[in-house]
Amino acid sequence: MKKKPICYTFGECIFGNVRFLKRFLSLLSLFIIGNIGVVMAQEVPKFTVAFKNASLTEVFDYFGKNSDYKFTYNSENVKNETKKITESFKNVTLEQILAKCLDGTRFSFEIVNKNVVITQRKLADVKLIEITGRVVDENGNPVPGATVLIQGTTNGVVTNMDGYYAINVRPTDALRVSFIGYKTSIVELKGKTKVNVRLNPEEQKLDEVQVVAFGKQKKESVTSAITTIRPMDLKSSSSDLTSALTGKIAGIIGWQTGGAPGALTEEEMNTKFYIRGISSSNGASEPLVLIDGVESSRLDLARMAPEDIESFSVLKDASATAMYGARGANGVIIVTTKKGEAGSVYTSVRYEAVASMPTDKIEVVNPQTYMRMYNEALLARNPGATPQYSLNRIERTGSKDYPSWVYPANDWFKILFKDYSVNHRVGVNVRGGSETVQYYASVNYVNDQGMLKTDRLNQFDVNIKNSTLSSRINLNVNLSSGIRMLVNASINYDKYHGTRADVQSAYAYAFNASPVNFAPTYPGDFEYGWPHLRFGSVRKGSGVALNPYAQIQSGYQDRSRYSATTKIEYIHNLSALLKGLELRASASLSKTGYEMNAFEFSPFYYTMDAENGGYDFETGEHTLTLLQNGLRTLQKPIQGGSASTSSTQLVYEGRLYHTAAWGGEDATLHQTSLTAVFQALQANSAPVGDLFSSFEQRNLSFSMRGSYGFLDRYFVEASFGYNGSERFTKNNRMGFFPAISGAWIISKENFMQGGINKWVSFLKLRGSWGKVGNDGIIKEPRFVYMPEIVGGPYYMDPEPGSQQQLNRKEIKNYGDPDVKWEVSEQLNLGLETRFFKDILEVNLDLYQEIRHNIIEQRVTIPAQVGVEVNPLDNLGKIRARGLDLSAKVQHSFSNDFWIILNGTFTYNKAVYKELEEAKDKPYWQLKTGYELSQRVGYIAEGLFRDQAEIDNSPQANTGIMPGDIRYRDVDGNGVIDVNDAVHIGFPETPRMVYGFSGFINYKNWEFNFSFQGSGKRGFFINPKALSPFVDDHAMLKEIYESHWTEKNVDNRPFWPRLSVQDITVYNKQEDWAANNTDDCRSTYFMRECSFLRCTSLELAYNLPLGLRKKLRMQNVKFFARANNPFLISNFKLWDVELGGDGFNYPIQKTYALGVNISF
Repeated sequence: MKKKPICYTFGECIFGNVRFLKRFLSLLSLFIIGNIGVVMAQEVPKFTVAFKNASLTEVFDYFGKNSDYKFTYNSENVKNETKKITESFKNVTLEQILAKCLDGTRFSFEIVNKNVVITQRKLADVKLIEITGRVVDENGNPVPGATVLIQGTTNGVVTNMDGYYAINVRPTDALRVSFIGYKTSIVELKGKTKVNVRLNPEEQKLDEVQVVAFGKQKKESVTSAITTIRPMDLKSSSSDLTSALTGKIAGIIGWQTGGAPGALTEEEMNTKFYIRGISSSNGASEPLVLIDGVESSRLDLARMAPEDIESFSVLKDASATAMYGARGANGVIIVTTKKGEAGSVYTSVRYEAVASMPTDKIEVVNPQTYMRMYNEALLARNPGATPQYSLNRIERTGSKDYPSWVYPANDWFKILFKDYSVNHRVGVNVRGGSETVQYYASVNYVNDQGMLKTDRLNQFDVNIKNSTLSSRINLNVNLSSGIRMLVNASINYDKYHGTRADVQSAYAYAFNASPVNFAPTYPGDFEYGWPHLRFGSVRKGSGVALNPYAQIQSGYQDRSRYSATTKIEYIHNLSALLKGLELRASASLSKTGYEMNAFEFSPFYYTMDAENGGYDFETGEHTLTLLQNGLRTLQKPIQGGSASTSSTQLVYEGRLYHTAAWGGEDATLHQTSLTAVFQALQANSAPVGDLFSSFEQRNLSFSMRGSYGFLDRYFVEASFGYNGSERFTKNNRMGFFPAISGAWIISKENFMQGGINKWVSFLKLRGSWGKVGNDGIIKEPRFVYMPEIVGGPYYMDPEPGSQQQLNRKEIKNYGDPDVKWEVSEQLNLGLETRFFKDILEVNLDLYQEIRHNIIEQRVTIPAQVGVEVNPLDNLGKIRARGLDLSAKVQHSFSNDFWIILNGTFTYNKAVYKELEEAKDKPYWQLKTGYELSQRVGYIAEGLFRDQAEIDNSPQANTGIMPGDIRYRDVDGNGVIDVNDAVHIGFPETPRMVYGFSGFINYKNWEFNFSFQGSGKRGFFINPKALSPFVDDHAMLKEIYESHWTEKNVDNRPFWPRLSVQDITVYNKQEDWAANNTDDCRSTYFMRECSFLRCTSLELAYNLPLGLRKKLRMQNVKFFARANNPFLISNFKLWDVELGGDGFNYPIQKTYALGVNISF
């Protein structure tokens, strides 16, 4: 019998057994419905009972539990009744008790065979009074269109354009006043006939309730490190939401890697972001992203519109993420989208036009200077050499006396790229509903374009054009008393068109081509006059020199991506069984797909030598020489011409909640909560590349959280996640990840009352410890515990000199059955404070994380063992320490003038604590004790000043001349070799990220600003890629202005002695690719990525109320916004945030004009 793979049998009981699912759903249904008891006829009982300040719900629950009577009523309507019962009953019937309790309310009752039915009385049976008033916002402005309902009913009115209303109610009724964007207000009448209501913005809800793992908690009772940001703070003209996270959320460490539009895969995204940095050398480091409780990709997060977001929370410590177990080690981002609300329909329409351009441009010398400097570089190493370019050629280059293609003077950056592009954003959302169904729906459209130019003779457009259409609908359906259903559905669709060439390399193409040797294209001549693009080039070896214009123009690709998610959640309030009990069951289905089709033609390359007969200076006739024949017809490339992938994710989830409070006068002395969650996930992708990728990804988890609060002052919480993953053997497949935390609100203590509480409004201390896991221990191989053998051709030479190629098997991975999860052990101490009546808020978190069981390759196995590849094992340990600091100032000077100021500071340092390292390494090169992405390289002490200094210095390179780089002999053996490399510079992940922002409102005007900075991040300029003249490279203006010459013997110019050869010929310590090692770089080209960037400036104007009334609009806002308008940095070659990748598609700055209309 053939044995099934372990990874298959693991999930078969859950996903493959249909009968199990049917039984599970049947049992769940029975649990929800309950058992129907047989009602027995008996004598009418009498009761002796006393109630004190009890609600009707509590009265009904009492008799439901302590008698044979069964109650039927609308729990929402009864819960909203404001009457409290304080009454004693002695030896009376239930009918007498209910008559007394319901007196003065809008409810009546009927008892039939011990079934009590509570119904609402008709309004005609009750004497009504008229209530009038006005609804205003937090600034005293009227709120037109606000809904004023009788609490517990659907009866109500809507305020007029001046915010006034009139409604007929009973004296015992209460009013429920709501409006989209504001907190719902419940107002008791208390005999008043004129009631004015002030509504507060709904953002205040975030101060009351905090989103936590699998639920919500009262914010002051939260014991974990969780940060929440207002969605309005994420608004940007960028189509990538994640570009706005860094600097605005304490604990987020991130940076931008480029600005190309149209990222359709996570690898193409222009932003990297991590929660509290990177703590694993090989495992996955990206945070878990949950959108409405569904695990989503970072790309799905990037596509979200801020206007669709209700709350955005970042869970940072183990107590916050332990319930996610195997997926919580890198932190969790929880996004909740907006939901519908009962009341009038609210519609918002947004449009903005955006001009986009690079934040910085790479500056190169002009063609004439290029030619002169080429000659100078040639003579700098060989004084007797013949200059490459004659004075006559230099003078004629770029001259207006000749056509531009005769003596080319190419500015490739201007030839390839536009100065700016114009993009568009449109969004519409609708929100409303009744007491039965509430809905929120939105549609957003984004059109982004790149800056590539298209030749007018080309058959197609090569510029980037990416259109994104996203739609979302959320429904909340009240099925019956205590039973609700939530339906969330969303879809994103991207359509991309652009050049076939690698867009990220386009700027490198422009730098790597000669500005003078050939024209981008040539006009037709008598011999080659037929209409096709005649690209210029020169002969180079057996081929032709790079023409960047041909690279961009010779093909295009069409790509598309969709991402669709549907989640259905069933919610049942089981308070009839046990007060505070709630059951939730949900299923979600996510599907993504990607498709690409590319077409290209083979370019025709020509050359023309103007000074050797190619151009007639008298007649203007010219002759082209064909270098390489092409093909005009577009064809699909044999390799990489098309691709199609898809993936599906299915998640089942069941949750059980229970909350309780008791003791004290208000029954809140003790507060408890319990959450239990079961989740099963399966995912697959297509096409299947190999056997291992054909197996579905399957994860099971069971998690719980219990909390206890005393006096609303002391809180403790414990939680755990118990997870299973198919990536490990049976013995290591399940992981247990516990956490415990506690908090103390010091400001509620008696000793804090009196003088100190006048300036300390709130003071809370919290701490947590826990373990969370990471099953993404390494990207490949997927199953580390399984041996993997691949086949391929190899030269084995069975006969001397035959070089016969034979096939043989090769071991790719030996497999280790003892491989375990990565485990992150985290400790967190937090302090939350508010001062001066909540004007100033400061929060601080100090943390330590120790990441155990990190996968590394063994490097100490003796060669005599004969292994083909070093096996993988849990060998590494990394320790990260840091702090998250946030501050906020908010103050209202008057109804017309108020401000909000925010600041964040994040610091993180991660070092190796344990690592298997080669025994023959010098101790100063060992990674243990050093940071993760810190490089090993040589210490450059400057440049050689003269030959005498060279003769007296240890040096391994040949051909050294004054002006070349001088390196330190670390081990003192008189030779510069690999043992002289040491740890240098800062890590490539920033240690420090900070930001500050502000919002100022004055009457109808609003002003927003935000800044973000980074520091303690190192990067290296690749001198080989910048070497001027080599392979026709352009010359950076910085090299021209700052290089060593015999007249300029500055010890530290930007560039050493010039050469027409690669810089690594004379400075081998700068050759990054040498011997495939990481140590071939030096401090000479090391830089620190420190900067302060203005990320956003926005000025907005809201139309006055009188004009809005005439237009019948709730609000009309016009705004002008600039994103990334300027940068402060000492580094000037390119945008410093790109680090060493200066030739990537540049980061963009944008200028937008827009309008937002709501009605």
